[in-house]
Amino acid sequence: MPDEPAGAPSYEELAGLVKAQAAEIERLKARVDELERRLGENSGNSGKPSSRDPVAERQRQAEQRAERSAGQAKRRRGKQRGARGQTLEMSASPDEIVEHRPGGCRSCGAGLDDTSEIGYTARQVVDLPEIRPVVSEHRAVTCRCSCGTETTGAFPDHVRSPVSYGPRVRAVVAYLLARQHIPNRRVAEAMVDLFGVEISTGTVDSIYAEAARRLTGFIAALVALLRSLPVLHADETTDRVGTKNCWMHVASTGLYTLIHASMTRGTKAIEQAGVLIGYPGVVIHDRLALYWKLKAKHGLWRMSRLVLKFGGGHCVDQAAA
Repeated sequence: MPDEPAGAPSYEELAGLVKAQAAEIERLKARVDELERRLGENSGNSGKPSSRDPVAERQRQAEQRAERSAGQAKRRRGKQRGARGQTLEMSASPDEIVEHRPGGCRSCGAGLDDTSEIGYTARQVVDLPEIRPVVSEHRAVTCRCSCGTETTGAFPDHVRSPVSYGPRVRAVVAYLLARQHIPNRRVAEAMVDLFGVEISTGTVDSIYAEAARRLTGFIAALVALLRSLPVLHADETTDRVGTKNCWMHVASTGLYTLIHASMTRGTKAIEQAGVLIGYPGVVIHDRLALYWKLKAKHGLWRMSRLVLKFGGGHCVDQAAA
């Protein structure tokens, strides 16, 4: 065997170099695959919003929608066949009856009394009663016993200050804020315009805070219920509080939904919500990094199919419900 030239790499060094190059090639291939996957992402196969789709993808989706529309019969105007009608129905027991009697015979002009009545045609108008604030004065009466002791009656629990708003006013304010998502200032305006109730935005805030405190027990029961279920959906979206982002973290099923508001999108928010930390079931989510930190089984929505990834195992595809 001829001698190797001086300074030439050994067999072991060449083998190590080839092995390192092969590993680098595999790493680069994986990187290319990942970049191609990212380039192929759109609102239909990932958690991206449709507003971030490239122009070509939006055009493709528009063409698909046009093709689907062309293959369907044109929707006719008005109520669709088989749909339940929404026409107002007459009440069998109206709250008020207003009679409109003729002043005289339309032919000869003679007067018409009650004995001339032979029938009527009815039409009904559905309206709201006149709404105005009702002020109730509560008086705690003081009485003096023959022994000389004075005893004063107790005010109800909701009568806590010289002038306050009653439970119906408070319920309407909480409803407009929590259910209809109307800003505080506009809630105060609506209370004046609809009910004639003058109320400040500061009082609107305090009523909402009190409603939240009253829900403490209910929220605790809902958290316990959600943690006992086998599958949960988790998501998050933003809202605005003044000029800042506020994150709404959601844990839900088909029947139950818990929304937790937080100024952060991170793990601290879901810790405060109390549902997902330590949850043992399956969490369906949109690949947000914080969800992968959960000690739970994971489910991903991908191209209208649900991909379940079990910790340490492989992914199982099943058709999405």
